[in-house]
Amino acid sequence: MTMYKKNLVFTAACFGMLLFGIGLITLGSVAGDLKTKFMLDEIASGTLFSIMPIGILTGSLLFGPVCDKYGYKLILILACIGMCAGFEGIAYSSALTVLKVFIFLFGISGGIINGATNAVVADISADAKGANLSLLGVFFGIGALGMPFVLGVLKNNFSFEQILAAVGLFTLAVGIFYVLIKFPASKKEQGFALAESGAF
Repeated sequence: MTMYKKNLVFTAACFGMLLFGIGLITLGSVAGDLKTKFMLDEIASGTLFSIMPIGILTGSLLFGPVCDKYGYKLILILACIGMCAGFEGIAYSSALTVLKVFIFLFGISGGIINGATNAVVADISADAKGANLSLLGVFFGIGALGMPFVLGVLKNNFSFEQILAAVGLFTLAVGIFYVLIKFPASKKEQGFALAESGAF
């Protein structure tokens, strides 16, 4: 079995949860800008912003079986690429239909990152699981509180599109970091039967 460094994996999970915090608050932070850009009324705006939670739920359901079969690394890398595409798409989409697709992709990727980072921290934390998961949650809070602050500070000098695009590149950088490190092996490799997950 390929060995991994727990501290490095935990750091990777914290970066992922930071991204999820940023992602979860992003639509709310740029809601006014998007409504103006696409000339949305309240109903259209509400419909648009309901897409991301559906995506998050979808990603939350998908990550478990994929992680069990293929491990954490692949799905986390793909989720970072998806979030990057989501940020760039939300920033630069010129058609409402295209924007909706990118928001859904953004939500799926965020749901995967949220679930997978929590799961990997639980897997690597034999003695301090509760403390480590709590610390992981702090990074969610930093991301969620930090995004409106960043937008507020930079909005006078940069457009919201430029800020979102830059955050998208940060998301891609996290994905590259995931490429470079080792994660715990898949449950299948460790002999965990998916059929036993119901009892678990």
